[in-house]
Amino acid sequence: MFQKFKFEKSFIKMLMALAIPIILQSLITASLNLLDNIMVGKLGESEIAAVGLSNQFYMIFFYSVAGVGMGASIFMSQLWGKKDVKKIHEFLDLSLLISLGVSIFFAAIALIFPADIIHIFLNDPTVTSLGVSYLRIVAVSYILSSITLAYSMALRSTAQTKLPMYGSIVGIAFNGLLNYLFIFGKFGAPKMGVAGAALGTTISRTMELGFLLFMIYNYNNVIATKFHGLKELSIKKLKEFFKIASPVIFNDIMWILGISTYSIAYAKLGVNATATMQIAITVNNMFNIFGIGIGAASAIIIGNKIGAGLKDEAYSLSIKISQFGVLLGVAIGIIFYFISPLFVGVFKITPETAKNVITVLKIMAFFIPARFYAIIQVIGTLRGGGDVVYAIATEMIGIWIIGIPMAFAAIHFIPGLSITTLYFIICLEELVKCVITYPRVMSYKWIRSLV
Repeated sequence: MFQKFKFEKSFIKMLMALAIPIILQSLITASLNLLDNIMVGKLGESEIAAVGLSNQFYMIFFYSVAGVGMGASIFMSQLWGKKDVKKIHEFLDLSLLISLGVSIFFAAIALIFPADIIHIFLNDPTVTSLGVSYLRIVAVSYILSSITLAYSMALRSTAQTKLPMYGSIVGIAFNGLLNYLFIFGKFGAPKMGVAGAALGTTISRTMELGFLLFMIYNYNNVIATKFHGLKELSIKKLKEFFKIASPVIFNDIMWILGISTYSIAYAKLGVNATATMQIAITVNNMFNIFGIGIGAASAIIIGNKIGAGLKDEAYSLSIKISQFGVLLGVAIGIIFYFISPLFVGVFKITPETAKNVITVLKIMAFFIPARFYAIIQVIGTLRGGGDVVYAIATEMIGIWIIGIPMAFAAIHFIPGLSITTLYFIICLEELVKCVITYPRVMSYKWIRSLV
């Protein structure tokens, strides 16, 4: 792991061919989220908090279906190594069926209990009222997102990373335009504020899904399932799927619940602290996606190699990708640290909140190399290699045994605790995950042939 990294053009070309479309797709999405927050941020800190907390519930939903999609993609990546298209369709069918069920459940909760969702995080009448108006409109889009995600995971598993990126571009173009129209009431559209952001998001997700389905079925893409796999669905197939997928689903749900619990911790320090973290996290996501993109590409590469029976090559590539990821993290962390103050001026926030945002962003920049390493190992090496149990153990220890207990202990025992100190304490979990994953990645124990 600590040997000198060799800049091999063939390796970089292979990695970037998969990673760049994923990174661009995520960057486009993160840019839109930043734009949304800037637009909503023009309305005030309560509006920022309302949309941010509402989106925490969406993220719980999203990572629930992402766990299903990722579980299916572990199989599909290895099956693509064998070019077994029929079985890829079977796992896509199963992923779609389960994801739809999950999305309907979450959409119903958002429609029926919107105020209760906001109260989980913060009991502020203004924020609650704004959050309710947002959730009741955006809830329908959960169903659309689940279908989009299932198809996107299948495309990535078959090394088609560009098409999901194009879909995101379509969705983002509509989202940016529609949010501008409906939030501020431009060009004859009603001025809806926070509710306008929800409406724009819902319509844009419809357009993204429509584009993706058209491109897949009109051009007879390799993943264009005819849903025959549902007719052949059996208990044996479900057991096979959930044996691998259930730890991933559980991991993703527990991870986002942990992130949401952090939001509860931030909210205990007040609305200003909540707004601080909402802004900082949105900006930080634009930089984290580079690590996530490398990790996602790593999972595809490693899964394909294992599926093709090339285990030694999979191991060698995992080490190279890890080294590259850390070096990239150092470079991005340095850039992020110095440009972080530039993001604050576009938000309508108090000077105190602005100061806190800058400090939190610099803390985030400091931890980026460690975060990149942990991300690449968990979602790339371990999941791509089929070692999902170790991956989930890493996440659970980092968040639930280290991060969350330390956060609430700090709130309870440190008088006058600032949001910046609290966030620094939480970030220590990243170092723990690095320590946990390193010995596993250096062994061959994570390489599991599943198909």
